[in-house]
Amino acid sequence: MRQQAVNRKFGAETFFWPRPAFPIGAGVLLVGSFLYVWLRVEPVLEYHSYGPYFFRQRAFMDGFLGRPGGLASYAGVFLAQLNCLSWLGALVFVLFECGVVLAALVWLARISGRAPGFIALVPLFVLVLLRNRYGCPVAAISVGFLLALAACAAYALLPWRRPWCATAAGGVVSALLFFVAGLWSGSLFAVLCCLFVSIRMRSWPAGLVCLFLGLAAPAAVLGAGKLGIARLVNPWPEGVCWGLAAALYASVPVAGAVLALLPEPGATRPAAPRPVLPKRAGQAMVGLAFLVGWAAVWLSFDRRQKLLAEIDYDTGCGDYEAVLAAARQVRALSHPAKVRLHLALYHTGRLAEDLFSFHNMMDDPPLEGVGEDWRAQSPPLFELGLVNDAENMALEALDMEGDRPDLLRLLARINLLKGRPEAAQAFLNVLSLIPFQGERADAAWPTIDPRMPAAEGALLDRVRAGALTNEVPHDGLPVGPLLDVLLASNPTNQMAFEYVMAHYLMDLDLKRAVERLRLLNNFSYAGIPRAYEEALVLYQQVAGVQVKLKGRAVRPETAERFRQFREAARQLKEGVEAEGTLAARFGDTYWYYYFAALGRKQADGGQASAP
Repeated sequence: MRQQAVNRKFGAETFFWPRPAFPIGAGVLLVGSFLYVWLRVEPVLEYHSYGPYFFRQRAFMDGFLGRPGGLASYAGVFLAQLNCLSWLGALVFVLFECGVVLAALVWLARISGRAPGFIALVPLFVLVLLRNRYGCPVAAISVGFLLALAACAAYALLPWRRPWCATAAGGVVSALLFFVAGLWSGSLFAVLCCLFVSIRMRSWPAGLVCLFLGLAAPAAVLGAGKLGIARLVNPWPEGVCWGLAAALYASVPVAGAVLALLPEPGATRPAAPRPVLPKRAGQAMVGLAFLVGWAAVWLSFDRRQKLLAEIDYDTGCGDYEAVLAAARQVRALSHPAKVRLHLALYHTGRLAEDLFSFHNMMDDPPLEGVGEDWRAQSPPLFELGLVNDAENMALEALDMEGDRPDLLRLLARINLLKGRPEAAQAFLNVLSLIPFQGERADAAWPTIDPRMPAAEGALLDRVRAGALTNEVPHDGLPVGPLLDVLLASNPTNQMAFEYVMAHYLMDLDLKRAVERLRLLNNFSYAGIPRAYEEALVLYQQVAGVQVKLKGRAVRPETAERFRQFREAARQLKEGVEAEGTLAARFGDTYWYYYFAALGRKQADGGQASAP
């Protein structure tokens, strides 16, 4: 039977019904999304810690052209560069949201014959939930999703008269979307076309054929053996939350099916006025849905992940006070965060004073990424003067995490320090290919750049003066003995001294730590730094010896506080005092750290070094 043309009324009511609630609600959601992403998510933190980074070269583009969905991923990586400014990254995200809601409104209105209203905003909440997750390729996902929705909106606006013509056109567009944006985008278009042809044009056979045609291109690619099924199903980089991605792509088809199954109205809005109570009840339900949606967005945000990204970003910017402020808020620091905390404490002059005031260093969470760990360790190794170790770590991190700007700059510095300007320039040339990074990669950087010659020159001179000139065989990370060799080669290297002391104190090796206190006079400490003083008092107590330091003595207030700690520890052992009280009174001392860490080692079956 010949079908009637699909030509339903389409106008302002599609976008603004119910007035004024829908435009106000949509505006509040979009403005709220912008502020939320800008001020709470802070895209610049994700850009620095996770990337991805875009390179202006054909070889980089070629890596995306050989697979379905590569162009959308390429566009997503390019748009992710705008996260280098938090407000700009938030603006790009909201523009995606605007495109999604407009396309969803058009398609939902065409398939249901009614103004969809608030149900068209559901995909926006899912997008914000995805944006909550650092490292998730939201831009690439959004590009494919928006392309499918926009194609469906344009498809639904055409005055189709024959369902089989609509089916044939849908199959062609679905195949194009598959090659441009991947399996998920092409499949979404095929499903939406199937619903449109089946429901609006009342031809289920044609609708099912449209769905079948949408799967033909992926099946052909699989049959040709040009792409594995895992790569076909997962066109995006790591970090995707599959549940949320599936919810995003399913939200519009489910909403369209629900609206289409409702009784079709005679007009865009009901002619007869509705009772007051149901109207108010509907408004209350919409308001409740908004509150529940924003509560889910707010509560699902990983605050710890953001704080760790802040520590990474602020360390790269040299804002060490901000590093300390962020580190105090993390319940359990990851190993890369601990490395950055030590560097921040050193640069703020607090490594010998406040190291053990951070209780979250005692926890040992599982390693979250070897590449990030090596990336975190390479800058302090460079500043310590272990230039070869820093170079090896940076190159390993570069191999695992890709050409990151911070690694490229560090490797340029290392090669410049080693007298290899051509190698340094090679890394800077790669850096210049990344948008918004090229201004730091000119041919004269970092020796002649007028914006930073003093700081850069001072850093290189200081590292050169304290660098270890002879090769020392060692296995793994630079532990105490290697740091001792570094300190012996330059006894005035204060950073090496403080790192040696931190290593032995954290390893509970009191004897070796106290032995190195004889080097205090090589530096300009006014007295004995607090952490060292507490370790000295503890060593004298447990070892039963008296240690004399030339020209230095333990302060009476420190000895008195240690007496109070011993009394509180005795009461804790007898059950008189709670452990929380002991932590509140002495949690910033080395004594508390020592006995807490010693208890953990003994519980794990390990052995602490004898004092």
